[in-house]
Amino acid sequence: MTDKEISTEQDSNKNERQSANWDLSNAVRNYSTLVVTQIAVAFFSFASVTLCSRTLGAEGYGGIISVIAASSIAQIFVSWTCVGLARFGVEEFVGSGKISKSFWARTLIFLPNTLIFLAFSLLWFPLLADWLKLPPEAFWLVLLHFASMAVWLHVQHAFQGAKLPKLQGILLAVERLLIFLILLGLLYFGELTWLSAVWAYILPPVLMTLIGLWKLRNLVSWKFEFDTEIFKKIMKFSVPLIPFSFIGYFSTNYLDAIFISQFLNKTELGIYSIAYQINGILMQFPTLAGSLIMPLFVTLQSTNQDSFVRKYVADALPVMTLVWGIGCVLVAASGMIFIPLVFGEEVAEASNVLWVLVVSSAFAFASLVGYIPLISKNSATYIGIPMAIAAALANFFGNFFLIPKYGLIGCAWATVLATAASFLTVLLISHYKYPLKHRWTLQSTLPTLIACSTFLWTKSLLITFTVFSIVIILLLILHRKSLRDSINVLLNARKILS
Repeated sequence: MTDKEISTEQDSNKNERQSANWDLSNAVRNYSTLVVTQIAVAFFSFASVTLCSRTLGAEGYGGIISVIAASSIAQIFVSWTCVGLARFGVEEFVGSGKISKSFWARTLIFLPNTLIFLAFSLLWFPLLADWLKLPPEAFWLVLLHFASMAVWLHVQHAFQGAKLPKLQGILLAVERLLIFLILLGLLYFGELTWLSAVWAYILPPVLMTLIGLWKLRNLVSWKFEFDTEIFKKIMKFSVPLIPFSFIGYFSTNYLDAIFISQFLNKTELGIYSIAYQINGILMQFPTLAGSLIMPLFVTLQSTNQDSFVRKYVADALPVMTLVWGIGCVLVAASGMIFIPLVFGEEVAEASNVLWVLVVSSAFAFASLVGYIPLISKNSATYIGIPMAIAAALANFFGNFFLIPKYGLIGCAWATVLATAASFLTVLLISHYKYPLKHRWTLQSTLPTLIACSTFLWTKSLLITFTVFSIVIILLLILHRKSLRDSINVLLNARKILS
């Protein structure tokens, strides 16, 4: 095939990606690719955690998590425009087939922001070090991990803007593979310590960034392009995300890490981190789905087909949430065998923590695959501020009162309270602000909450799944008409849009 033929084929594929029909016709293929790559991400993440926790112990692994937590907290100060790149990148791509103006507009905000933040690192690092019990030698590791992840996230959101989800998924899987291989090499040569292990989490994102920029070379002009209108749009879209990011920090596991470090110890931080990572990997599935749904919503808005969005949120979302909740309970049940077997009896308590954390996944699902893409599509990011406030208050006070009394289980329930508060806030605001029908999305989370609470009370899987099944059957009977509408929307999406 000649260079001209390759270029023509690439242009044809690019033109197809500019339509909403591409999103729908490739939805299964794109999502299945993301699922497969996420399984690879999960596998190599688990392999890395297992290798570190078994070699270094829970305390050594807790040290690695402390560095990554410090870096992730620092990301709050520079990542607030990431979603703006994805949102307006899609809009630009649908119109022109490129994301150049959006990419450079976000770069113009992101790069000085990052450099200024690094320049003040001597001011903010001691505070984080005190909170997370970090030694002085972790300083440069935190900065390097922060910088590598900040640029890698920039490239990932550019992929979303250009509707390249499969490429993003593949590179994320390769990143986790490289992390595991570096850790394995360090172990083989007898050089694996918690400090050297952090380098395994720094170098792969740098390599993936370089590969990603090469893949974007035909979608981004490497001659600087500044578009005042897009710059203003990204700023207007992203400014409400500044308080959202800062306040939202108080609803994350990084705040949990600080509370656990203060009230408990690094061993328990390592145990909690294992359960949280499993739940985090579980959460990646709706997060990935949301990353596909947001471009679809923006494309539908650009082509005046917004009515489908209302049908999706009202009719399809409840049954999807229910099915997701069933999967969450199955994951929690599997963790009882999986966690002690893979990570060792030392961290067996993580399986009980996981039973609580999956409830937060059930509450988060509808937001990730419905309401957050809706908010992004309408550029109503200010809704994120009350969501963040509700979640932050619930998490902060939940941790403050529950950890001293209930330990790690209390910390997990604080996470559930935070996620539930955020979900209820966006549910109420969205149905008040937009012409959306309120069906049974909230009720569809109840089976998971009841099942997990039942298990923690009885410690019996038989009783848990009996109660779980009864609640689901009653819910389906109560909402049988809406269930038919939900299935109809999901099965006939392309027909509805045609």
